[in-house]
Amino acid sequence: MEDYQKLTDELSLPCCVLSVDRIGENDCGDIHIVCANQPYRDVMGPKYYDGMLYQELVPKDSKYEEWCFEAAFSKKRMHAYVETKALGCWTDQQAIPLEGGDENRAYVLYLFEFTKYADPSRMAAVSMNTAATVIRSCITLMGGEDFEKSALIALEEIRKATGALACRIMLVDDVKKEAFTFTEVVDEARLGREPRHVEISYDIVKTWKDMIGVSNCVIVQNENDFDEIEKYNPAWVNSMKTNNVSSLVLIPLRREKNVIGYLYVVNYDTSKTADVKELVELMSFFLGSEIAIHQLVNKLEDLSRTDILTGINNRYAMEKYLDELIDSRFLPFGIVMMDLNGLKQINDENGHQKGDEYILRSVEAMKDVFGMSNLYRIGGDEFVVILNNVTRSEFEDLVEKMKKREAEDDIVSIAVGSYWVDSKNSAREILNTVDEDMYAVKRQFYTEHPQYDRRNKDITEQDQ
Repeated sequence: MEDYQKLTDELSLPCCVLSVDRIGENDCGDIHIVCANQPYRDVMGPKYYDGMLYQELVPKDSKYEEWCFEAAFSKKRMHAYVETKALGCWTDQQAIPLEGGDENRAYVLYLFEFTKYADPSRMAAVSMNTAATVIRSCITLMGGEDFEKSALIALEEIRKATGALACRIMLVDDVKKEAFTFTEVVDEARLGREPRHVEISYDIVKTWKDMIGVSNCVIVQNENDFDEIEKYNPAWVNSMKTNNVSSLVLIPLRREKNVIGYLYVVNYDTSKTADVKELVELMSFFLGSEIAIHQLVNKLEDLSRTDILTGINNRYAMEKYLDELIDSRFLPFGIVMMDLNGLKQINDENGHQKGDEYILRSVEAMKDVFGMSNLYRIGGDEFVVILNNVTRSEFEDLVEKMKKREAEDDIVSIAVGSYWVDSKNSAREILNTVDEDMYAVKRQFYTEHPQYDRRNKDITEQDQ
């Protein structure tokens, strides 16, 4: 549950993690609020406490329960904009399924924001052509299973409607100081007459926020516009002219008040600038929201597959990948099982911080040989490596290299077992086989170093 709290604390919108119980085959049981971030607590007031039933805060609602149940057990991202009469407002809410739980209990991340009144004016007060393009694009965005493909189709709708050479989404990570193209569409028929719009550096992109200022967009449709921008941002104007940009409408993509990227069209039909601005502005709202959710889902997936201490893949990721290899008959491949010798003694005698340092040093040794992407932590002191793009000879060389690396380390001691999988077996059979090989090495270590054997301290072999 600590990880769930960390997740909610990273989000600026009021949000919480809900546990949803299943009763019988397909009925919704209790829904508890497991934990919440501070904005959620502020909204809900002093009545809130972790673990409470949701109906202790708001009236029990069967439709809401069915909505949460669908998200939790069907593993579907749910979105709704509904009137919440009990609170006297409208609620824009999302439920995102989380990993964890079992067949009778599942978890969802619930995010919401309130609006005092239903305000459809921004979406309603548009031209018929804009409305038609927005509707088609939104249906594509919200109905597709592959979000990036759906976004590409939506951009093509925008490009055609604006008569642009290209339409692009650029995302920005100010922490990493990176800007990159998320997706882009180009009118290939015009490329012979107009050069392709190339990638733009972060140093240029980071200036856009200041250029937009209190406005919500940048529009360039003639030389006067270029001249005006050049007074404040000559580097950007030079970049545009170098890339043969003659016109542009650029609008930020936001998550709350934070800019996460930009949507823009280049070399569009300037006779329709008002309509182009209207369309790009409205689509930025939907695309910004969907991209933020897409990023959050990806982050949740990364968290569900990552070991918190070491940053490498975890047991869940290993089981998923191993099952994929077996189901796809991707044979042969090699699997290595490694176990840290003496970790229990280090924890007992020097504390868990020293034990963590020992684990991290051991992981660095493993990464030096096998790389990070192939490495999985499946238990406190147990690690697995899966290699499917090597020959048997290459695999055996890497195993020997690991053993040599371990032998040369004065601190780290690792039992290494390996198995070359060249026939279809179950995941359990494969892991049992390599586990036996690894424990043969481990038993030899404890024979040679009895002072590290926990069995000599009346600890059972099962706890080893």
